[in-house]
Amino acid sequence: MAKIGLDNFRYAILTEATDGTPSYDGAKKPARAISCNVSITTNSAKLFADNVLSESDTTFQSGTVTIGIDDEDQATMAALLGHTVTEGVMKRNANDTAPYVGFGHIVTKMIGGLYKYRVEFLYKVKFSEPTQEANTKGENLEFATSTLEGMVAALANGDWSETETFDDKAAAVAYLEGLMAAPTP
Repeated sequence: MAKIGLDNFRYAILTEATDGTPSYDGAKKPARAISCNVSITTNSAKLFADNVLSESDTTFQSGTVTIGIDDEDQATMAALLGHTVTEGVMKRNANDTAPYVGFGHIVTKMIGGLYKYRVEFLYKVKFSEPTQEANTKGENLEFATSTLEGMVAALANGDWSETETFDDKAAAVAYLEGLMAAPTP
């Protein structure tokens, strides 16, 4: 399996029931995808008995997701970071709290000469304020893009991620957006 592409970032605001059942407010596209790195931290424990490893456990603890995007749209940044936008002005306040969101994307793969589309979805992510960085234009033009980092957490029921692979890209996009579909009234 060779990974050959990344696209279709989607997010939605999470509402979590006490039993861990997630519901979302409908999939939104934050920007076009440049990069995505998910790093998971596990609890690790080993028990030795009679001078040998007798038991071991590695379970999900938390994680980080780092995404590169091509644009910092104010409405999207406000939604992801808990800020407000009034008359085109985004205001950041020390008391703003970023909401938990569901976040997903599609990885294009090639298997046996055929394209496959893997949906990777994180149920519960909280993004943090990005570093503000800019450079002057020099002799050679260099593109600069934005990076957002989020903390990955498990739902109360223990679920933290879901993955499924499709033969058809449109089916993969529909599945990803369906995971974050707003409940019908």
